[in-house]
Amino acid sequence: NQAQRRIIEEIDTGTARDLLSNLRGVRAESTPAIRLDNNWISADPVLFEAPGNIDTELLNLVNASEASGAKMKYRLSNGTPVLVIGFPLTARDALYFEATPLDDIEDTLNALSQILIVTSAGICLLGIASGAFASRRLLLPVEKVGQAARAIATGDLTARLEVGRDRDLEQLTDSFNQMASNLEERIQADAKFASNVSHELRSPLTTIMASLEVLNADKNTFNKASSVALDLLTEDLERFRQLVEDLLEISRYEVNANALDLERFLLKEFLRAIAIQSGHELLQVEFLNCADQTVIEADKRRLARVMNNLLENATNYAGGATRLTVTQHNSDIEISIEDNGPGIPEEERNTIFERFARGAEGGRRGKGTGTGLGLSLVAEHLKLHGGKVNVRGHENEESGSIFTITLPKVIK
Repeated sequence: NQAQRRIIEEIDTGTARDLLSNLRGVRAESTPAIRLDNNWISADPVLFEAPGNIDTELLNLVNASEASGAKMKYRLSNGTPVLVIGFPLTARDALYFEATPLDDIEDTLNALSQILIVTSAGICLLGIASGAFASRRLLLPVEKVGQAARAIATGDLTARLEVGRDRDLEQLTDSFNQMASNLEERIQADAKFASNVSHELRSPLTTIMASLEVLNADKNTFNKASSVALDLLTEDLERFRQLVEDLLEISRYEVNANALDLERFLLKEFLRAIAIQSGHELLQVEFLNCADQTVIEADKRRLARVMNNLLENATNYAGGATRLTVTQHNSDIEISIEDNGPGIPEEERNTIFERFARGAEGGRRGKGTGTGLGLSLVAEHLKLHGGKVNVRGHENEESGSIFTITLPKVIK
């Protein structure tokens, strides 16, 4: 400091040594050193020996300074951090330096940094946990709404939200449940209407079909124009009859009035009979990884309807099925029907199982005489069994389709 500096400017060489020792006694944490007459004097050469411990840059700055001096932080050769202050003593052509070790301060700062890091990490973790808990609590009702909506979308019209204690969500819950109830009632009303209409149509349709059989028995007596008209009428009435039957079947699914009538039967004989019945006499049943004497348990009538619809679809839109294979996976069974038709675009492979769906290629791929409910009924019949149906294309080929039905746990 300035007081020390004025004192040193007025003393001789011998007195300087005593003064340095006295200064060290006053400030034990600091070690003074002085350059006097080209000699270096240190209060404690072991701790701070000049000029080896004087940074060259600091020495040059002090030499160039007229009065204000300079200071610098750096580490000694032993790694101790120090703050060294230097002043020129112009009256005696001397330089005064004082080194203050910073290791205690550095240790304190390091400890504080570690405490700050640990505390910050703890606060962050606590914040994350609190945020996750709060967001979970806030989003849980929304998640339940999503689950209920997905259940309704997949056909579970009985899905409802539980009325909780949160008054803010009570209105949302009531509105959602009311919407679901209205939707269920509307669908049931539509299904009942379709069922009633279908039942009402069956009686006159049966009479018309019986009359057509009488007319067809005398078809040879008709002229050519009348015969053609009779054929067209017979074909359209058969399609209309199938539509009525499909609507009745669909309406039963809508009101959950369908139940499985399970029975055991030999799969090979069943599939072979279906192939012959659908006009695929040359189609052989291939059992790829299971015995051809495999017995399954299923609703024979519904499974026959599934196979007939798929084979009819192959006939109408792909020129007929080319391969019928059976694959076993544990107790599940997969039946695949392949064709070499134009194929089904990937974007249509899910929608074709919807009711009254007709693919964009329908007009080009074949006669298109179906009701639009055949593949939808395939999906419904299999769903009742706990199974599913999907369609894919042939690998590395642009044409052809493979319809695969999966029946779970039916192998006996």
